[in-house]
Order: sequence, then structure tokens, then C-alpha cells
Amino acid sequence: MKRLYYWYDANFTQHKIIATSPQDAKRQILLQGNIAIRIKSGKRISAHSFNRSELLIVTRQLATMLKAGLSIVDSLHLVADEHPQPHWQYLLVEIERQISTGEPLSQVLLQHQTIFPMLYCEIIATGELTGLLDESFEQLAIQLEKSIQLYKRIKKALRYPVFLLSVSIIVMLVMLLFVLPKFSDIYRDFDAQLPIFTQYLMDFSDYLQRNWLILLVISLLGYLIYQRYLKLRYRAKIDYWLIKLPLFGKIIQTNCLAQIFQTLSITQQAGIPLLTGLIAAANTAYNSHYQTKINQMISKIEHGHSFSYVLNRQIFFPALCSQLIRSGEESGTLDLMLSRLANYYQEKNQGLTDNLSQAFEPILMLILTLIIGGLILAMYLPILQLGDVIH
Repeated sequence: MKRLYYWYDANFTQHKIIATSPQDAKRQILLQGNIAIRIKSGKRISAHSFNRSELLIVTRQLATMLKAGLSIVDSLHLVADEHPQPHWQYLLVEIERQISTGEPLSQVLLQHQTIFPMLYCEIIATGELTGLLDESFEQLAIQLEKSIQLYKRIKKALRYPVFLLSVSIIVMLVMLLFVLPKFSDIYRDFDAQLPIFTQYLMDFSDYLQRNWLILLVISLLGYLIYQRYLKLRYRAKIDYWLIKLPLFGKIIQTNCLAQIFQTLSITQQAGIPLLTGLIAAANTAYNSHYQTKINQMISKIEHGHSFSYVLNRQIFFPALCSQLIRSGEESGTLDLMLSRLANYYQEKNQGLTDNLSQAFEPILMLILTLIIGGLILAMYLPILQLGDVIH
């Protein structure tokens, strides 16, 4: 974990540096040939501090400045001066300093792979070779924007179902742990047999009250075991069954396909070979099942088969994919066909995510009604028999 440090020179001018400790900051400052009069700690910096939305803004600004005729060094300097986040300011200034010493931009970005993905660095490297660095940044901005939009749509579609499900769980726990025990004390004073449904819920409530801490620890341990062991060891099987889920599976599949063809489209437009583009698509695909399928296709293409041929033999790539790819191969417009496939699956994913809330709303409302209604019925069912109980 690193931290942002502010240091002041002999003229009391403020500078920024990222280091693991104050001693590390002093060492770096001395190596740069400077002397720090004072060092002050700032906020902690990690890979999560540099999000994709900020990367999109920086990429778009660099593309605009390069198209205006500015050099990459001047563009980085201007973006760093205007950026509101100190960690981005430091990073951009550091990249500018390394480029000024003669290092290629793509090699400098490779040193920060947690912030700039491998695909990002490869496209920048292609832009340096072709002299079209401005177009490379513009393509990356488009790719990042589409990727962020896909993520936001899925997040928006899941927000309402998750909210309803959370409310259902909270209401159920409050009723079982706090409300039902009060009624249990009242009914116990009557010394009469309760309805079976009410008695079961009373027993379950007592069990939760006695063992809630144990159940909480078991739940946390189960979550940790899943995250640290099961998810890693059985990731391929989990991702495979996620694709098979009703509704959610189609959303995951179209999202994966949109991301894969979007990556292939941008690499083809940048002049990167197909195999390199497929490797980048496999690395950026978040579903391991699709990663495996792409790696299988790469192996077959290396043995002489065409892209459309190997694509046609993958069941998780619909027939439309191989048909358009074959047309692109025969007409020499592969980049155009890949772009059309990416747009098609983005639109399809958008339609599915927009309909997700509408599809799940009645189901979740029914679950919420059954939970709350069942608990209220269990509490008030003995009251309906109160005359017999008192008698």
C-alpha cells in the first residue's frame, strides 16, 4: 500500500510524490537530486484509487490535445495541471518525466498495468509505430466509454431487485429477532397450545436468538472460503453455470460477447494482428469460460484454420457471429463486421438489462409479500383463537 506525500523544497514550494513510507519518499527525493525541508502525509493510494471513469477523462483529454497538434509531453503536462486528483497529477507528471528522458510512452504505461490495461498499452504502442497516436487515444476513449456504459447498465438493472431483496431480509430478521419474541412472551402466559405454523416460527425465532453469533461467524467463514478457495478452484464451473442461469445468463453472455468483439474491433482498427487481438480479448474477458473458448480458438487459428471456421464450432458464440466474420474475411472488412457485432450485442445487452427490473419486480414483490404476510399471520393467528385460549 502506497501513500501520497507532500514535500517542500528550500523555497517552500509544494511538490507531490507517491511512496510506501516517509523514508521511501526521502530516498526518492534524494535520488532526484532534491532536498525536502518538510514531508507531510496525504491519502493512501492503491490500484482502486485510479478508476476507469477517471482514466476515460484523461484519455479523452489527451486525444483532444494531440489532435490539436500538441506533443505528448505538453499534453501530459497540461492534463496533470488541470486534474483535480493529486494521485493522477503525480502519475501524469511521472509519465511525462520518463518520456522526456527518451522512454516510449507504451513502455512507461506498461510499468503501471494496474491502471493502464495490457490492451491499452498495445494500442498506444501501435499508435507510436504508425504515427497516429491521437487516433489510438481516441479509439481507447470510445472503447472505455462503451465498457463503462455496459457496466453502469447492469448495475442499474440490478439495483432495484437487490434493494427489494435486502428489504425482505431486513424485515424478516427484525420480525424474528425483536417483534416475534414479544408476542411469544404474551402467548406463553396463556399456557395453551399455539397453531403449528406459529409454534414453528416461535421455535425458529428462539433458535436465532440463541445462535445468531454462531450463524454469523459460519456465514462469514463460508463467504471467505468461497472467495479464497471455491471461487478460485472452481471458477470455470461457476462461470459456466452463471451463463446457464435464466435471464441473468443471457445478460452475462451478451455482455461478454459485446466486450470480446469490442476489443477485437479496436485492435483490428489499430492494425494489431488478429491473434494478438484475440489474446487481448481473452485477457480482458471477465468470464473464465469465454477465456477458455478464446484460447481454444487461438490454438486452432495457429494451426491454419480461419477465424470464422473456429468461431462456427463454439456453441457459446451464436451463428450470427461466424456468418458476419466470414463475410468480413471474404470482403476484407473484418474490422467493420467486428464493430457491427460489438454494437449489436451492446444493444441486445441494453434491452435485456432494461427489462430485468420489470421481469423480477413481480417475483420479488411476491416474495416480500409472502415473507411479511406469513410473519404477520403467524403472530396474529393465535389472536383469532384467543377466545378458546382464554377459556
